[in-house]
Amino acid sequence: MKASIFAAAAAIALAGNAALADGTAPQHGQPPVSAMALMNLGRDGLLRSYFESDQFGSVQWRVGQGRITIGNAAASGQPKSHYKDGTTDTVVPLNFMFGLPGGNSVIRLGVRGTFSNGANYPVELDGGTGRVDLQYLRFPDASTMWAIGGFYEHTDLDIDDAGSIKRPAGGIRADILKEFSAHWGVAARAEYSWGTDDLEIGVGPSLTMRHKQADDHLYTQAELIGQFRNSDIGIVPESWVLHPVLGVQFQRSFIQSTANNFGVVSSGVVGATENYGTVWAHLRLEKEAAPGGWSPNFLAGLEQEYANDLDAIVDDPTYAVLGAGLSKTFAKGNRFEVAFTRHQGLQGKRWNQALVGTLTLNF
Repeated sequence: MKASIFAAAAAIALAGNAALADGTAPQHGQPPVSAMALMNLGRDGLLRSYFESDQFGSVQWRVGQGRITIGNAAASGQPKSHYKDGTTDTVVPLNFMFGLPGGNSVIRLGVRGTFSNGANYPVELDGGTGRVDLQYLRFPDASTMWAIGGFYEHTDLDIDDAGSIKRPAGGIRADILKEFSAHWGVAARAEYSWGTDDLEIGVGPSLTMRHKQADDHLYTQAELIGQFRNSDIGIVPESWVLHPVLGVQFQRSFIQSTANNFGVVSSGVVGATENYGTVWAHLRLEKEAAPGGWSPNFLAGLEQEYANDLDAIVDDPTYAVLGAGLSKTFAKGNRFEVAFTRHQGLQGKRWNQALVGTLTLNF
């Protein structure tokens, strides 16, 4: 997660590092393009969208939880009213940013640990996911960034009193950020993940069903993000910025048809493909603090599912989204932020929340 002041501080650090690596200094006291772009995109709120994975993480949890819940309901014969879904995640992202010679490029190494604590409902998932990203960031001009790279992740979850599921995966990710006016910009993300599910379920005394199959997915996301200050809208407090956000995401999963250890052939719980999509509207209010000062932020919004092939048991398509965070930028643009976000289904059947502590170091 990145806020506008981080972008400015990080830009200073990246500018200095790029100049040293290149053996030159910026001409006429001007920072390189990457530094100016980071300042602009951070002020716009676009960098936050790039670094943040709250919506992505929510989607992965809902898809995984939906699959297991449908399978459990089919085996147990319990009615739909028996089931609810919920989880509390602790997320620890570490980002390492390396400015490259020439001043137009940056390498990002990201390490993220997600530790899930499922609610004490009929289907409880506990465990976590570790992920490593390596991306090349390019800044063609002071209002544009594109990035491309790869990742590896491993998910290991316990299905309480039932079994376990593991999914090692690798993939590619691409992003683009573009400021196109004084008040608006767009942030878009796409990634393709190649993975393998290894599911083990206890089906009787000393008897376990094991099903191993390819499980790939395509994830896409885009956000239109605004920035308005007191000089634009009088109700915005001085030294604060209001970011309205309109977003959309879509994920399609592709599940291989294979036989389990009993010889039964199947793919996913609803077939060989699964679709999941949401739209959302958020308002984020954030204080613009100088380096060394604390910057609080507050989030409120609504989220609506428009596609969900896994809602046969738990169907709660509309969510209230609430959050708050606190960040501080240190020397060289190094930054720490802690934030809490909750997605609450308005029918009370599904919720997920996350406490995120992010550390970013610049080299």
